[in-house]
Amino acid sequence: MRRTSATSNGVAVRWRPGIRSPGLVRYRAGVAIIGWSLLALPIHAQDTNNCLPVPTTKLEAFETNLNTVIIKATADVGSISANAGLVSVKCKEMTDAGSGRREQGIAIELTPGGQLRDVRLVDYEEITPLLEAIDYLNKMDWSVTSLTSFDAVYTTKSGLRLAAFSSRRSGVIEFAVRDAARSGPPILLSRDQVAQFQNLIEQAKTKLDSLRRGK
Repeated sequence: MRRTSATSNGVAVRWRPGIRSPGLVRYRAGVAIIGWSLLALPIHAQDTNNCLPVPTTKLEAFETNLNTVIIKATADVGSISANAGLVSVKCKEMTDAGSGRREQGIAIELTPGGQLRDVRLVDYEEITPLLEAIDYLNKMDWSVTSLTSFDAVYTTKSGLRLAAFSSRRSGVIEFAVRDAARSGPPILLSRDQVAQFQNLIEQAKTKLDSLRRGK
């Protein structure tokens, strides 16, 4: 192997096999520093990702208000006891004591059998579309399709999901309500129970309308 020479600070340095070049040492040290820096990046990125989810409704947005007093008020409307769980409807009102800003809506509590309760909030402006969707789903029959099965779904901003589904083989249309964000089983409802659910939401809207007229 040929011997080569390099210049360091104006002084010629002859390199011999088996002796590390000063430039090579500095290069390897630089690579090591960059490598450790890259390994540390995911840790910092992980820390910055620990953020709260973005609110999907006006009622949920109130939960993020800071440095102010938030007044939360509720009123029970009624519940439906199904074989697979419990569905409850409540009126909901939140008020910012500092600004006087106020939002109303409903809270739908879902308690599948043997599982924890989940609450989905529905803003006042969403109640009428929700009622129309429930009415449509409850009146569905096999005229909606000529295929062998169907699944009709309606989902609110907060993830409250209602569905009507069936197959040609059974001919029976079933109904279910669930939290779209959870993977657990839905709460199955009969057609009569869907009508009861619709009635409870209508009662809640009537109560909220009375509050809004009293502003």
